[in-house]
Amino acid sequence: MARVSLRDVNKIYRSRHDEVHAVSDLNLTINDGEFVAILGPSGCGKTSTLRMIVGLEEITSGEIYFDDVLVNKLDSQARNVAMAFETYALYPNFTVEENLAFPLEVRGLPQPERRKRAREIAELLRIDDILNQKPTALSGGQQQRVSLGRALIRDPAVFILDEVMSHIDAHLKFQMLFDLKSIHQELKKTMVYVTHDQVEALALADRVAVMSNAELQQVGSRNDLYHTPSNVFVADFIGEPPTNFFDAELFTGDNGTVLRVPDSDIVFQLDQGHAQRIARWNERELKVGIRPQSLHLGGDSARPALEAEVAINEYLGELSILTLASGGRSFRALVDADTAAQRGDRLRMHYALDDVMVFSAKTELIIL
Repeated sequence: MARVSLRDVNKIYRSRHDEVHAVSDLNLTINDGEFVAILGPSGCGKTSTLRMIVGLEEITSGEIYFDDVLVNKLDSQARNVAMAFETYALYPNFTVEENLAFPLEVRGLPQPERRKRAREIAELLRIDDILNQKPTALSGGQQQRVSLGRALIRDPAVFILDEVMSHIDAHLKFQMLFDLKSIHQELKKTMVYVTHDQVEALALADRVAVMSNAELQQVGSRNDLYHTPSNVFVADFIGEPPTNFFDAELFTGDNGTVLRVPDSDIVFQLDQGHAQRIARWNERELKVGIRPQSLHLGGDSARPALEAEVAINEYLGELSILTLASGGRSFRALVDADTAAQRGDRLRMHYALDDVMVFSAKTELIIL
């Protein structure tokens, strides 16, 4: 196993007419035995980062270390990194056992040792009953397990997973997430998982590195990202349904300081401590965020609330999503499935002051 450190890493793709800064001044440490997910939308730089760690892309500037060894000039084989892709890349004429054992055959291990290791990995991945089958006879989930097994069997220092759930149906994906987490806990290997799917990242990783526009936005646990996002992008990208955002104005009157949303009846209350923290930024126009999960029907009538009219009641089975409107603004709230609210009903959605997030409208960094 190894600790992976990226220090001021940049990747610039140049052509005759253009220059694309794919990764900008990236600093990230993945601890020995840790499972880290690199999460972000398409084009954010996550795959370029992965390929630089593996050694498939030359870095433009910066340094990459495995433990205390600088690996900038080492090829992928010398780095002892195993990689599994979203495409399975299995040999169609080989059986499952032969596909699993092939990396060991390349290394020159004797056939009895290859077979022993292949069967151990197959048992770990619960594919020991299909060892004699060929890839064309397997389901997508089985092929993905074989692909993972072929990477694991090499006993790498770092294990890289690139969008490996992309072609798996939703039901099987949840089983694969459980299996992959169990494999990591058992093998304790350093794993880097690249995905655009927040559910996968939050379910699997010890920590998640969120990227956007070639830059690292925040690194933290699922609780860090959900409860204390560093900026608007992270608050918007993490969480389902997405966070409600409002452009608001800071207003101080006889009843204290509030955040008013123009062209609506939406007003967010602030206590004295929150108002003082916001005032230090010296910004009157701000961006307010509150998650749909933080808005509640009923409860303590003394708690602050947003008053709005129901536009849509979207039934999801266990829960429902209400879309509510006030003036020219709309927002969503997650409620019990048996909530009988209908279009046109006027509701009070209560919230806790600590669930209100306030961001700078200029920098989009979190203030509160």
